[in-house]
Amino acid sequence: MTHPLLPSRSAALITRGIFADLIPRMQAQTRRKGGLIGLHIGDTHRDPPEGARYSDLEDPSAFEPELYRYGDVAGIDGLKEAFASHLTASGHGPKLVDPKCVAVASGATHALFCAARAVLEPGDEVLVASPYWPLAVGVLRTAGAVPVEVPLTQKLYSDPRLTPGRLLAEATTERTRAVYIATPNNPDGKVLSGEQLASVAQLARTRSLWVLADEVYCDYVYEGSHTSIARFEDVADQTLSVYSLSKSHALAGARVGFAVGPEQVIAVARRIATHTVFHPTVAGQRLALSALRAHPSWIDNARSEYRAARDATVHALTRAGVVLRAPEGGSYAFIDLGPVLGKRSLKDFLEAAIDAGVLLAPGDGFGRDYGSWARLCFTGVSRDRLREGVSRLIGVL
Repeated sequence: MTHPLLPSRSAALITRGIFADLIPRMQAQTRRKGGLIGLHIGDTHRDPPEGARYSDLEDPSAFEPELYRYGDVAGIDGLKEAFASHLTASGHGPKLVDPKCVAVASGATHALFCAARAVLEPGDEVLVASPYWPLAVGVLRTAGAVPVEVPLTQKLYSDPRLTPGRLLAEATTERTRAVYIATPNNPDGKVLSGEQLASVAQLARTRSLWVLADEVYCDYVYEGSHTSIARFEDVADQTLSVYSLSKSHALAGARVGFAVGPEQVIAVARRIATHTVFHPTVAGQRLALSALRAHPSWIDNARSEYRAARDATVHALTRAGVVLRAPEGGSYAFIDLGPVLGKRSLKDFLEAAIDAGVLLAPGDGFGRDYGSWARLCFTGVSRDRLREGVSRLIGVL
């Protein structure tokens, strides 16, 4: 039997690279006693805020049929209002967040797709600041756009005087329609300052570009402070910001995220969301609403714990001879292993790490220049497991 060929856009989404090659070894090691210490995936070991857990949704003595029925495709009652209030209270997003400007999605991945699909035509180029979150380029391709990689945040770590807007401008063409930036950045934790974001805003204003702002880690900044590019009034109507309760409130499994932007664009993004997932689960949205009503101290405590985990990780690795910049925010340490690999390839090193029981994310998924790099998540496991995982990693080094 013959099959029609996959279109090029679909073929581009097939998993390739070092990570795909390592999957069989990962599966074998996972079956061993003790398994793997997974430092590769961006998650948290913390429990969600009290009241935002599945066990809290339903009184065992009172069955709630609403949890098992279709809900409002625009989001359950109060959720958009609660998220708008959350952004306002935390000083993130536009200066004034109207619930009409909030779209509820199945996580930030879906929110980014809906936002991109709402404003981009097939073939439009999007400048993607690298290193980048690996799913970002796939999301943009799925929306029909063409990602154009622009090395940025590692350059800013090396020389903070560089102007991001100027670096991005050098990659623009007549087909450029948008720019994607993440701050704090995944994977290297770089936090763009207000001045740096102002230069991106100037580029967007001058070239009439959409700004796709990934602010998933905005609650977790350890050096400096977070600034939302949507706060710049001259590009507020050109900016679509995405957020996720997976990171802010430890609700990755609930799959609830948000896109925030101009009302007329969000109206389109909502229709796209309806035609792709109909709506996130009612139970997940109920958890999200409870989490947003939780006391801000939950995020404050998580931030303190994550900062301590970051510091311990960076200290241990630098003592072992790894050259490493302390991430300014987010959940990851992005490590250039080139100087310590010797004659080994990155794949050889990561295979040895798996055999030692620790798993990192290979750098080739974060951009073309990062074939000798790896990403380590310091928030996904407890401090004891993190300490053990880093110790095993140092043993491999």
